[in-house]
Amino acid sequence: MKKYNCWEFKKCGRETGGERSDELGVCPVASFLSADGLNGGVNGGRICWIIENNGCKDRLMHGKDFCFQCDFRYRVTNEEGMINICKATGFHLSNESNKKNQINEP
Repeated sequence: MKKYNCWEFKKCGRETGGERSDELGVCPVASFLSADGLNGGVNGGRICWIIENNGCKDRLMHGKDFCFQCDFRYRVTNEEGMINICKATGFHLSNESNKKNQINEP
């Protein structure tokens, strides 16, 4: 079974080179390199719900908490399993925390 990235599933066209990327810009999820490979996705494509300021039109319409009710998030959770989702989320958050600490060190 193909593992879709959020932009493929939602058909937003905001991935790099996507049909709406010139008009609306590339979504931060599609260019989020530090999450590449998590849950089998490209960049942040399969962990979009934890990426700050993601460009999902549903999130923009319904608010930031909408991501936790999103049909794509449920699909990825079903495909990967909750334990793997938690591991990927923890891995991502740990890496982001380490980057911030390295930047803030004197």
